[in-house]
Amino acid sequence: MKATIQNEVVESDSSDHSDKPEDNFSLWNDHHKLVHKSWKTAKSDDAIFDELSIYLRSPVGRLNENPLEIWNDLKIQLPKLHTIAYKYLTMVGTSVPSERLFSKAAQIVNQQRNRLKGKRLNKLLFLQSLPKAHWV
Repeated sequence: MKATIQNEVVESDSSDHSDKPEDNFSLWNDHHKLVHKSWKTAKSDDAIFDELSIYLRSPVGRLNENPLEIWNDLKIQLPKLHTIAYKYLTMVGTSVPSERLFSKAAQIVNQQRNRLKGKRLNKLLFLQSLPKAHWV
C-alpha cells in the first residue's frame, strides 16, 4: 500500500491528469486516490486522532498483563485515550446490578406476560430504569 500511494504522489506531482483522458477505469486506483486525498486533508491537530494513531502503532500488550497497568504507563503519552480506556475497562466489583436487572425482568415476564420478545423486554427494562423525574 505504501508503494502504491508513493507512486500516486509522484505521478500527481509530476504531471497534470486533466490533459490525459483515462481510457480504462480502475475502481481500486480511484479508491487509492480518494484515500490519499483524505489523508492529505485530514486535520493533524485533532488530539484524539493523533493519540489513536500513536496507540495503534504501539506494540500489542501480552495476555497475562493487567490492562489497567498498561494504561497507567500510557497515561502521559495518551491522556485523552487514557480517560476513555478507564471508563470502559473498569468493572463493577459486585454482581448486585445484574441481580437487580434479573429481578426486574422476572417481575415483568410473569405467567401472564410470558410471550414478550427480547426487544420489548429491553425497552420495558430501560423505561423502568428511568428516574421518576423524567416521567413528569
